[in-house]
Amino acid sequence: MNMKSVMIFDPNDTDEQTNAKFAKWWQDNKSAVGDRNVPNAQETQEYLRRYA
Repeated sequence: MNMKSVMIFDPNDTDEQTNAKFAKWWQDNKSAVGDRNVPNAQETQEYLRRYA
């Protein structure tokens, strides 16, 4: 599992700055977000037992 993109939120940014950064990030990373299946805790534990 490789992470394709990350959005970092700066607690010192105003709401407007955060919204603008998120909008730009979303435009640039829609394909990375898409309909990815995010495993739940049980699926993660099974994966780790099997492959770790």
